[in-house]
Amino acid sequence: MRKLFFLIAILLISFAAVAQQLMQNDLRQINVDKLSDEEIVYYYSRLQQAGVSVEQAAQIAASKGMPREEIEKLQKRVLALSSGQKSIAAPNNSADTSGYGRKQNDNTIKEAANTYNKRIFGADIFNNTSLSFEPNLRLATPANYVLGPDDELTINVYGLSETRYNLRINTEGSIYIPNAGPIAVAGLSVEEASAKIKARLAATIYKAIASGGTKIQVALGNIRSIKVTIIGQAKKPGTYTVSSLATVFNALYACGGPDDNGSFRKISLIRNNKIISTIDLYSFLLNGSLQGNLRLMDQDVIRIPYYDARVIVGGEAKRPGIFEIMSGETLQKVLEAAGGFTDSAYKSAVKITRLTDKEKSVADVQQNNFGTFLLNGGDSINIGKVLSRYANRIQINGAVMRPGDYALSENMTLKQLIIAADGLREDAFLNRGIITRLQNNLTPQIISFNTGAIMAGTETDIVLQKEDVITITPITDLHENYTFSIQGEIRTPGVYTFKDSTSIKDLIYQAGGFTEAATGKRIEIARRVTDASINSASTEIAKIVQIDTDKDLLKNDENFYLQPFDVVIVRNNPGYFTQRTVIVQGEVMYPGAYVINSNDEKLSDIITRAGGIKNTAYPAGASLKRLNLIDAQTEIKASKVEKLVSSQIKDSTNADSLSKESVKPYDLIGIDLNEVMKSPGITNDLILENGDLIFVPKKNQAVKVRGEVLFPTQFAFEENKNMKYYVSKAGGYSSSAVREKAFVLGANGSARKVKTFLFFTTYPKINAGDEIFIPRIPDRKNRLSTTEIISISSTIASLAAVAIALINSLK
Repeated sequence: MRKLFFLIAILLISFAAVAQQLMQNDLRQINVDKLSDEEIVYYYSRLQQAGVSVEQAAQIAASKGMPREEIEKLQKRVLALSSGQKSIAAPNNSADTSGYGRKQNDNTIKEAANTYNKRIFGADIFNNTSLSFEPNLRLATPANYVLGPDDELTINVYGLSETRYNLRINTEGSIYIPNAGPIAVAGLSVEEASAKIKARLAATIYKAIASGGTKIQVALGNIRSIKVTIIGQAKKPGTYTVSSLATVFNALYACGGPDDNGSFRKISLIRNNKIISTIDLYSFLLNGSLQGNLRLMDQDVIRIPYYDARVIVGGEAKRPGIFEIMSGETLQKVLEAAGGFTDSAYKSAVKITRLTDKEKSVADVQQNNFGTFLLNGGDSINIGKVLSRYANRIQINGAVMRPGDYALSENMTLKQLIIAADGLREDAFLNRGIITRLQNNLTPQIISFNTGAIMAGTETDIVLQKEDVITITPITDLHENYTFSIQGEIRTPGVYTFKDSTSIKDLIYQAGGFTEAATGKRIEIARRVTDASINSASTEIAKIVQIDTDKDLLKNDENFYLQPFDVVIVRNNPGYFTQRTVIVQGEVMYPGAYVINSNDEKLSDIITRAGGIKNTAYPAGASLKRLNLIDAQTEIKASKVEKLVSSQIKDSTNADSLSKESVKPYDLIGIDLNEVMKSPGITNDLILENGDLIFVPKKNQAVKVRGEVLFPTQFAFEENKNMKYYVSKAGGYSSSAVREKAFVLGANGSARKVKTFLFFTTYPKINAGDEIFIPRIPDRKNRLSTTEIISISSTIASLAAVAIALINSLK
């Protein structure tokens, strides 16, 4: 996955070396989509430092099998990441770079480019966009500032004469004042140049200077730029144009600081072929010291050498990372540079992993040797954490006033700990408590004690050990959650938490009181039996108590209290009735809803209350639908009806209609309304129930034929005709009809079927509004396919041939 990055890193040595290395690797498995932006940008910048273009690297990668689409992806991502920058490349040895710091947008991508570089202590200061190290151009002219070509001097003349000169020092090192002539000031300080200019003006055009009537003031205006060269292990070595007030730090920031191999501690400032200052950046980073940060002169050279030695600090340091060390530097110095220990660090000793000529070695350095232990390059310092354990902790949980962790004092006992926890709670179980103790092999052990006896002093107290966990259980945790429940005619029936001394009225009050239909009589309490005999079939399994009470919930003498798990049932008032309604629809004078006014109100009574039937009514087709409870058995029955209808009736519309009628939540009761109205009170004059739906249809002079006939349709009703007649009119039975299963559905919901006896068939008589259903032969399951029939026939034929051969051989 990371072969490409390894190869690109090799490019830092030289293009030839990179090319040779690339030719030795297989890049066919590279997936650019899995490379992060930071990795791509970092290695792209390293390519540019090595003088290798992306196009050149792409050609070599292609020669080693890297897919063309992956190369194109890489080029597009590099272009996208580098957009908005003037240049990602460092300046070459002959290029000039003006300005004192890098612009923030130039530094945005590089800031997160290299994880290794980030870990090097001090590297982040050169990636920090909030720092620029620009020289302050608005301060007073330094006393030791030496003037040179391109510096600008401002000369103010005031007093008897008023004028102002802005004069730039020319390449000859002089300024020219009209009527005073050229004055050589290069190489002088501002103070020296001021005295020389004053003397020249006093001798020429401003004679009053000598008497004090005219005065002059010389100040440094615009300053010149100088060129410095940065060589060695800089991120962007080259020649830079900076202000003449710039210092070494300004130039280092402009070049990006030392690279991965550059030294932060031995940076040289070379002037006139001599090292005039050696800069240790750690002095500035750790102490804020600017020693060695001299002001630069034109043609100065800053050299960043390779680092001599580095160590790695990891673990519980405040600032882990990679630190450069000087010869003779101790562990204590590096730990100080790393910010010291974190709060959770193990400070008594650190572990050093050291690289020898052949292998690694480990050293454990104690705290008292930190100041004398000398480090070597490549050392890895690991600071551990304190152990996640306690030297003197004990813990108490449960029914005490202040549970939690406590400090174990010498010879501290169990009773002393309970007292330190502000004593036992009132709900503490006093007969037993437990101590969970770790044995010498760290396996747990249980020690039980009598809590009450320990506190009373009648049992020997127990001396505690560290990590003991004492548990004193509340008494409520040692039994089931006590509840009782109330059911029946109560506003909020349910299960309630048991409370001592709760009466029937108290529980009814908690449950919101009685409903309107409730009675206070014969309230039943079912109580658990806990000591019943198990040897008798008639063993009492619940104790039933019946009581009467009033519904006003008044407080009076109550001597019956509930116990845990009691079940209270409040009965319905037998003399309380809610209104029960029936609905009359169809051809009556006043259809609508009617409230039943007595328990024995009949069908004829309601029809009479509805004004009787109209002349357009068809009483023989009247029906009564009665609500039923949909239980599991009813649903199964409905499912079977639906399957039967759908399998026996081709006409999908008719099948759906009949299926839906079959699964509705009511029963269809066939009635003979003519007989009922002629003779009220007869057996067919049904007593009505709540929710009954009575429907009286209009006269229907049609007969419908459905199912397996040649032409399902409707026919005008004809007197004294049977089912066979209408089936014939519909074209007769189809080839898939089951004649013996044909039936007639009357308009009032009654059904009649074809009857057969020996060779005789009796067809039902047809009334107006009837529907005739002819079912079809069910499809046979697992019918053999043509291939299977042929296969079986071939097998039978083969067996027959074998049988014939055997018979012939026996003749």
